[in-house]
Amino acid sequence: MKTLIVFLGLLLCCTAFLFYQNDMGRYMRAQTALKALAEECAAGAALYFDEEAFAEGRMIFNEDEARACVAYMLASSGVPAPDVRAAGPVSAAVSFYDDRGAYGMNAGAYGVIRHPSVVVKLRVATEDIFRLPFLTVTALEREAMYELPN
Repeated sequence: MKTLIVFLGLLLCCTAFLFYQNDMGRYMRAQTALKALAEECAAGAALYFDEEAFAEGRMIFNEDEARACVAYMLASSGVPAPDVRAAGPVSAAVSFYDDRGAYGMNAGAYGVIRHPSVVVKLRVATEDIFRLPFLTVTALEREAMYELPN
């Protein structure tokens, strides 16, 4: 009887470990896909700038066209990863740092901004990624910055 109880305990622990490893792999794939999408959105948004100001030697982003580009990329991308179900649409917060006086500002993890930059922060609500009852992740969030050096 003691052998059966020990075997069942080990079986339960190993099964929980396998579930955790599988769910962590799905979580990492979803984070990687969301990070790649954030990088694409930031790079695409940085392509839209005011040509007249650029001809005068200033770098000013065209925020309306850049936000439309980000919205198009999010609409055409779908969910963050094929094996994670989204509970809502992907939302984006886009910040522009250009020659309008935004240099020297602190951009969080990216430090002080010294060049024209676009920061895109993506957030998506998901169903619980982990199957174990003591782990709960119901949202994914990634941020990327695209900087245009002088």
